[in-house]
Amino acid sequence: MQKMLEKLSRRIATSIKRADPDGPGSAEVLTYAIGIKLNWYSGLILTVFFGWILGDVINALLAFCSFVVLRRFSGGFHFRSLTACAIFSAAIFASIPLIHLGHDGALLLTAISAVIVLCVAPRKSEDLNPSKLEPYLKWISLAVVLTNFVFQSPVIALAFAAQAVLLLPRKGGERG
Repeated sequence: MQKMLEKLSRRIATSIKRADPDGPGSAEVLTYAIGIKLNWYSGLILTVFFGWILGDVINALLAFCSFVVLRRFSGGFHFRSLTACAIFSAAIFASIPLIHLGHDGALLLTAISAVIVLCVAPRKSEDLNPSKLEPYLKWISLAVVLTNFVFQSPVIALAFAAQAVLLLPRKGGERG
């Protein structure tokens, strides 16, 4: 079960290459690209499912979207398995609305996340493609976090904090 998304992406890529051997990209490149998409969609679907089970789909999706936007610019830690990533992430996103943080807690957590992002972001990630934005990724990441001083959302604060923790250096796992 742990490598389910990897196996599925490999099977899809192999089928595509069999149908069009001269098509763009190698089977490995297709496997990688398909795996990233399957991870994203699986995370989204599981977030909705877990959010439904826990009774707050809207805020689970808000956590998902907030996390994804910050992650796009800041990078961070990666699980070794796409399947584990999708399941664990969705469980976190669906659980975030269950945590009662309060207004002051949301502002404090947003400030802590901003400091972490300012000190550590960006961490290289497969989601970060070299572009003209690369020199500005830290500042874009910081601006994303600072938006929560306007929204003052405990859900967004917790999602940003979860992503900020994934920026911190660690032993084991993968860090892109």
